[in-house]
Amino acid sequence: MAILTGGLFGNISGKIGGLVFSTRNNQTEVRNLPKKYEGPITEAALNIRARLKLLTAFLGLFTSFIRIGYPKRPKRRMSAFNAVFSKNYHCVIDGVYPNLEIDYSKVTFSRGNLEGLSSLKVDRIDRQSFDVKWNNSIKWGHYLDTDGCDRIYCILYDAVDRLVIEVSMGAMRNDNHFMFPLPKEMVGKKIHMYVFLRSSLKKEVSRTQYQCLDLREPGRNEKDRSLGSVCKTVVDDGVNAKKENLRKVAKYLAIPKKCYPKKKKSRKDWAIRS
Repeated sequence: MAILTGGLFGNISGKIGGLVFSTRNNQTEVRNLPKKYEGPITEAALNIRARLKLLTAFLGLFTSFIRIGYPKRPKRRMSAFNAVFSKNYHCVIDGVYPNLEIDYSKVTFSRGNLEGLSSLKVDRIDRQSFDVKWNNSIKWGHYLDTDGCDRIYCILYDAVDRLVIEVSMGAMRNDNHFMFPLPKEMVGKKIHMYVFLRSSLKKEVSRTQYQCLDLREPGRNEKDRSLGSVCKTVVDDGVNAKKENLRKVAKYLAIPKKCYPKKKKSRKDWAIRS
C-alpha cells in the first residue's frame, strides 16, 4: 500500500502493484518491485555478490562520516552512501573470488573542492600518543571557501576488530597540529588513518587523505644456528666411538684435517714394517 502526503500532488511512498515509490531529497522515485533471482548461480554472480557484501559491510562502519564527506547536492538524486559506494567499488577491492580484500590506501570518504592538508605527517611521541602535523599555508584563489577555520576530521580504523574512532577533537586548519591518544584496543596493530576537511560554512569538503600507522612489533627472524648449538656431548663408550663422534662434530665445526687426532702406531705395525 502506498501513502500519499501533501495532497494530490504531494509525495508518495510505498508499493502499488509491481512498483515501489520512495522520496529522497524531496523527489519521488519509482522502481520495480525486487524479485528473487531464480537463474543459475555462476561463479561470476558469486564474485559480484561477494564484492557487494564486502564493501557494504566496510562502508557501513563509516556512515556518519560519509554523510559529512558527501553533503547534499540539489541536482544529485543519489544518496551519500550510494555515491561513496559507486566511487570505491571499482578501485578498492583486490584479489580473486573467494579471496577478496580491501586496499585501504585507496578508500575515499569525501569528495569536494576544498584544499586538503599540505605536508601531512604523523609523529609518534610515545607508545600511545601521536602528533599530527601539517603546513597551514592556503593557496588563495585556487580553492574556494578555504579558510583557517576549516574543520578537520581524522578517523582511525582497526581492520582486525573493525573499530572506528574519530580523534581530531575539533581541530582546525590554523592549528598546524593536534595530538591524540591511541586507544588501548589499537596498540600494537596496523591502523589506517583517514583525514578530510569541511569548510566553516559546511558547504564544501576536501578529498580524503590516507596515512598508515603500522604499530606491530617487527617479526623475529629465526637466528642462525651457532656452533655451540650443533655440538653435542660425546658419550664415553670407548675409544672408537669417541673418534667417530668427534668426526661428526668436526664436520659441522669445519676443523681442518690436520687438527684431527692422529692414531698412534703400535708395536705390531713397527714389527710388520721391519
